[in-house]
Amino acid sequence: MAAAAGRKLRIKYDDGGGADVIAGAQTGSLTINNEMIDITDKDDLGIRTLLDDIGVTSIALSCDGVTKDDILAGLARGVGDGTSLNDFEIDIASLGTYSGSFFITSYADSGAEGAEAITFTCSFESSGAVTFA
Repeated sequence: MAAAAGRKLRIKYDDGGGADVIAGAQTGSLTINNEMIDITDKDDLGIRTLLDDIGVTSIALSCDGVTKDDILAGLARGVGDGTSLNDFEIDIASLGTYSGSFFITSYADSGAEGAEAITFTCSFESSGAVTFA
């Protein structure tokens, strides 16, 4: 993968009418989690042995930034259609796009005294297959 600017990792919300970049996001991250399957037994002489397969694969997302609208807060509260799963895309320049359903596991707005904007942090976990193109 060629080097790319951090701003080129974009988390987008897809409301069914096309994916739009999350307003105000300043940082974003994607973590791929592969759960191992431990098959160690007494014959392994105390040395861990893993099955050459993945138990559970999941993708975790997080982003934070300046609060510019209430879309993420509304999704976290289940406002709208009342569903907990929503479609998101993660575009990574020169690498590709991950697409799938994600559950918002946490959302917070915070503010500081003085001349600071209200900021948000948000975390997501995948549900079902996540495609990569």
